[in-house]
Amino acid sequence: MIIHTLGPSSTDSYAAAESLLKSEEDDIVEYPSFDSLLHNLDQLKGQHVLFPVAFKSARKEYGWKEFNYDYWDKVELVKVFKKNTKPMVLVKNTKYVENTTMIHPATTIFMKKYLEKIADRTLIHFTDSKYKAWTAFRKKKMKYTIISEDVYEKEKYPEHRVEERYEPVMVWCLYKINE
Repeated sequence: MIIHTLGPSSTDSYAAAESLLKSEEDDIVEYPSFDSLLHNLDQLKGQHVLFPVAFKSARKEYGWKEFNYDYWDKVELVKVFKKNTKPMVLVKNTKYVENTTMIHPATTIFMKKYLEKIADRTLIHFTDSKYKAWTAFRKKKMKYTIISEDVYEKEKYPEHRVEERYEPVMVWCLYKINE
């Protein structure tokens, strides 16, 4: 079985796909965004795609629900399972230059609740994965991000401080692309 999903290997999607591998012939093909995976869907006949139900595009109003309805006649839902996400942390840069936030759209509810709780009107920007959010946050010296805890480099960035931690359960859907 070949599973196509969001990469790199540090993403929750990749970890969920790894849990489905059963033999040496099984493999994971990683994509920089779910949008790029969808763009290539027609070439994946007979293979599998894995989406979390929290999937939301960073580029347009499109997510798991739209995919499930949009491709109902081109895919077969073969497995639905639950798996905790990797622990996530909301990180604040105490020496930020840009009063903005970079997150993956699926984590919006966490960021909005946090900003509301502390009455902060920081502008939220979106990218294709928590890993990309981490990269942009560091490069642009932004104020906040939400990332997987295992990629957080606490010792390397003393100006960063963890404000909150999350570990929700996610529902995953494995589809087979019809031939």
